[in-house]
Amino acid sequence: MKKKSLLLGMIVFLCSILLSAVGITVQAEEDEEGAFAIEAQMLPSDEPVYQIQVTVENLGEDWEGIVRLWVDIGYVASSGCVYDTMISLPQGSTKQFAVKLPKDGIDRTDGMVVVTLLDQKSKTIAKKDFPKILQNSADALPMGILSDEYASLTYLDMGGNEIYHWDRNRPVKLVQLRQGDLTGTLDTLAFLVIDSYDTKALTDEERAGIERWVDNGGVLIVGTGKNAEKTLGGLDFLGIEYKETDETNTEFYEWDSYVDKSKLSWVELEDAADVFSGRYSRGFALTGSWGDGAVSILPCALTELGKLGTDAYKVSEYDEEEKFTQEYLVEEILSDAGNYAESRYQSGNQNYETDYNLQRIFPSLGKGSNRLRFGGLKILIILYVVFVGPILYLILRALKKRDFYWIAVPVATLVGILLVYWAGRGFEVASTNVYSVTVKNLEGDGKSTTYLRCYDAGHKEWDLQLAEGYTYAGPMMNRYYYDYDDGEDGYYHRIQKEGDRLSVGMNPTVGFEDAYFMAGSKKEAQSGSISWDGVKTVTNETPWDFSYLAVIINDDLLIYKDLPAGQSFVLDEKKCEYNESVASSSYSYSRYSSYTPAENYFYGYLRDSLRADEKVDIDSKAALGMGISRAWFEMDSDKVLIVGLVEDWDKTVDDNCSEVSYGCLYTVMEE
Repeated sequence: MKKKSLLLGMIVFLCSILLSAVGITVQAEEDEEGAFAIEAQMLPSDEPVYQIQVTVENLGEDWEGIVRLWVDIGYVASSGCVYDTMISLPQGSTKQFAVKLPKDGIDRTDGMVVVTLLDQKSKTIAKKDFPKILQNSADALPMGILSDEYASLTYLDMGGNEIYHWDRNRPVKLVQLRQGDLTGTLDTLAFLVIDSYDTKALTDEERAGIERWVDNGGVLIVGTGKNAEKTLGGLDFLGIEYKETDETNTEFYEWDSYVDKSKLSWVELEDAADVFSGRYSRGFALTGSWGDGAVSILPCALTELGKLGTDAYKVSEYDEEEKFTQEYLVEEILSDAGNYAESRYQSGNQNYETDYNLQRIFPSLGKGSNRLRFGGLKILIILYVVFVGPILYLILRALKKRDFYWIAVPVATLVGILLVYWAGRGFEVASTNVYSVTVKNLEGDGKSTTYLRCYDAGHKEWDLQLAEGYTYAGPMMNRYYYDYDDGEDGYYHRIQKEGDRLSVGMNPTVGFEDAYFMAGSKKEAQSGSISWDGVKTVTNETPWDFSYLAVIINDDLLIYKDLPAGQSFVLDEKKCEYNESVASSSYSYSRYSSYTPAENYFYGYLRDSLRADEKVDIDSKAALGMGISRAWFEMDSDKVLIVGLVEDWDKTVDDNCSEVSYGCLYTVMEE
């Protein structure tokens, strides 16, 4: 009995010690977290990046570790991309540094940014959230509001949520308009909402200005409902007739799905001038193109919609756990209207077509003769498996030596292993493989953009240090982000900064898994130009030989080979490798259509080369396509685009890897 009591006492004593230790540990962690002050803010930048300034103050003991920036920005969040900065922070000191996130790799700016401090064992010791911080520097869509009830329309900014407008997702910035301000403000707006406003009070100049603004690419949204007479009265140029109706006679199917229509006043709209071809866009409004812009006439008033409570919104018929919200409905209405416009924002820095074409062409890089191919090895293994089984048995039986089967199998297995090993030596990858394409405008500001495709044979995390001069880096485009469910603690891509040097890396799930990055360098001195005589002659005035040259002129995509440094040729006198006249092509395009020279290049020249038995210069051709895609958004129909491809360009990576590098130098000039 005494022994049992003694044992019980010891157990209680040990438990109390463990609980105390746990308490001490928890307290230590809490004290450690409280030993740091973390702040972050957006800074302006002359580069195509979002620049976040991070400030860390050490209120405790000396510390060294990683400051990690995790960004919830659409697809990047699902990939778990993180930006790590190595710092040393003595007691009582403060350090401030900038983290640059390429805009081309960011899908949304309305997510969370999390700054985490990690010690040298990757243990989290402090963390702070910064919601929607990227929107402080985002290119917002200005929306003018012309209404006598402006306060009832402020919900149109969707609380900071974003809409996809041509090239990427953007937040909405509201601008309250008053008569007298309209004419001078219109050209700064992407959207104009007129609702519950007496438009007859507008001057002839203001009404003409609205019509001209829409024709040039603006998106006009007009609310009606019980205020239809007042709001449409001065907008005769729209040619819209209406009559009041009750809720039961309307056929706005999409409204039925989202909101209780009985709580709103409705009108029946008629396109008397047949401007909109009598169509309803998804049932939300009478919507159609107007010149380069769009007009959307709603059958109800947005001011009324803004006064509805959450109980007026319905549950999704596809997911009973999802209830629609006011913000969701506004996003649908704005997106429908914007889809009809040839937006002025399409030619922005993050042109959708450019990204889309880059995504399709870049995977072709690396499919040339130096790309790993396992087809022959697979055939060898299959033949070995078949031989060791029935074929070997049949041979021995024919020789009446079946008793030797138990010896022949191990021997054949050993021979098979040696053959597979010998054949597989050609696939050995001692380091990470990199294909890089650097695109530079010879007539621009001297800055360049580099795209990298990397893969490694192993499953373990790897990273590569970039060469000197690179000022930012990030994952390239949504298409290549992979799903991670570990939230802020997991990541697929990682960008590291130590001192002035950047590294890019990934945490792969399988061997030979591709990672796609982009990086930008600081301004460099110009190195020559590509000249055009305005008629037919092209001259390479750079110090590099062009192995391929693309010329886009008069709606023709022309591809040539070999233009050494300092030499010229006349288009009609040199053999053309590829000539695709857009006017006669099935991939014909206009400035704003989805069919561009880059698509012609991909579907015609590059795809034909990929399908050919002899895959000649595939990597070079893919790199040239990257240059054409990147340069195209600067192109107008009355200009000439010339892109020259340089092989064995300066290395992008200053680390242990095997790199194949290309340079694409281009110029855009008047025809």
